[in-house]
Amino acid sequence: MYSIKTKLVAAITLLIVGLFSLAAYLLIKEKQKELTSDIFFETRSFSELTAGQIVDDYELYLAQKGFIYFNREMAGIFQKTQNIDLIQVFDYKGIKLYDSKEESSKQYGGEDRTVTDQRLITQIKAHNPSMLTQNGELFYLKANDDGTINYVNEYESPIDAPEILSRINYFVYPTGDKYAVLYYANYEQLEAALRGDAMRIVFLALLGTVAGLILALVLAGRITKPIAKLVTSSRIIAKGDFKHRVSIDTKDELEILGGAFNQMAEDLDKSTKALVYKERVTKELELAKKIQDELIPKVVPKLAGLEISAGIVPAEEIGGDVYDFLKRDDKNTMFYVGDVTGHGVPSGIVGSVANAMFFSQISNPSLKDIIINVNKVLKAKSPSNMFLTLCLLNWNEEFAKLTYVNAGHEQMIKYSAATKQVELIKAGGIALGMFPDISKMVEEREIQLAVGDSIVIYSDGIPEAWRSQHESYGMEKFKAAVQKFGTLENATVIRNSILKDVKAYMGDYKQMDDITIMIVKRID
Repeated sequence: MYSIKTKLVAAITLLIVGLFSLAAYLLIKEKQKELTSDIFFETRSFSELTAGQIVDDYELYLAQKGFIYFNREMAGIFQKTQNIDLIQVFDYKGIKLYDSKEESSKQYGGEDRTVTDQRLITQIKAHNPSMLTQNGELFYLKANDDGTINYVNEYESPIDAPEILSRINYFVYPTGDKYAVLYYANYEQLEAALRGDAMRIVFLALLGTVAGLILALVLAGRITKPIAKLVTSSRIIAKGDFKHRVSIDTKDELEILGGAFNQMAEDLDKSTKALVYKERVTKELELAKKIQDELIPKVVPKLAGLEISAGIVPAEEIGGDVYDFLKRDDKNTMFYVGDVTGHGVPSGIVGSVANAMFFSQISNPSLKDIIINVNKVLKAKSPSNMFLTLCLLNWNEEFAKLTYVNAGHEQMIKYSAATKQVELIKAGGIALGMFPDISKMVEEREIQLAVGDSIVIYSDGIPEAWRSQHESYGMEKFKAAVQKFGTLENATVIRNSILKDVKAYMGDYKQMDDITIMIVKRID
């Protein structure tokens, strides 16, 4: 005959072991589904967000033999995820242009690496992104207007979605009509997480068994005393003393509850401090915005022979776009539009530094020298990953002469009143802050403007204004808008009409970048 105490201990022990075993199986299974799903969506989102940047960096650096700069940008991209261990870039002919493992230390310089897998070639040339599972199943992802994804085959016929536990071998993300970026998924983190969860569950199972034995042996008073402590402590916390902690040493669920109670008190303390900090940061951001607003010209100068209108629509409280008008002497006025990489506080600071530097250079007669001098300061005083593209112009009223220097900025658009046509003005140059000496990379040019002609200087926030994840305003629509509104009576009406067209195109989609535009119109 066994005592009740023995039976109770045995029953509780068996119950706990059984429950933990079942829970372990269900949790690991659910965790596997969750992590597999997370890796799928993160890999898909990561490819959507980075494919365009990788291609841009390839054309800007690697295609120009700038491997060091490209490799640095790729290192930054890999730091953003642990679920990708290989990235490859292909052109639409099936030639591998870049392989992150093969070219980890130097640029590939051998013969063309042509893809022989016809299925991969089909994926590279496809309009839709695609993925290949580790089971060899191929799926194409077609985006709907509402942002949802349909799974289709290469002929865009609907097919069943992959199984929940299907693991991805790679994603192929076509970019434009020239390239495709391939992302290989990495499941090492998932396996490590599952192993870690299994070990933690085993540990908790052993701990629970011990707690069950103790629970069956101790008296009811061992339960009521900790509960009384929790009640007393909760009243103290309710009065605002978040530093108070409860001490419960029962080696069971009540001790865990006490730990959770203490964590709650700590979280409440942190949340209160975080709320105060958030309010302070909000006020500081408001002050920074006011300061930046003061840097934007309140009045556009009246120049003989020109009519100018300009404006900025920031994407956040603090913008990275800049423009200004600086009177150099009685006959010359300098003005510019610039775009600092990114937006927010860091970009706003760099833009403010640039504004001050240009102001200090107004007595310099050479636009090229001004650009060179400002670049030296920005290179020395700005973070290595922040640059400023800029178009600097000068209007000489005496000779009705308009000259400019482009430092890696967008091409200006010129509207001809005589032909009612538009054309892109040669850009060139390189962004400020990239190299210490850019004297050989920039040059001063002249723009011929007849009466009624206009030029449009702008930041990339206009052609890159999005109305969905895959549709942007683009240069063709922009040029068409300039041509359509170029006949309007003055620069301000032209500016407002273009901005209205851009905002109508975007609809309710979030503005992703600062929008700056300046209209310069030749008048009698």
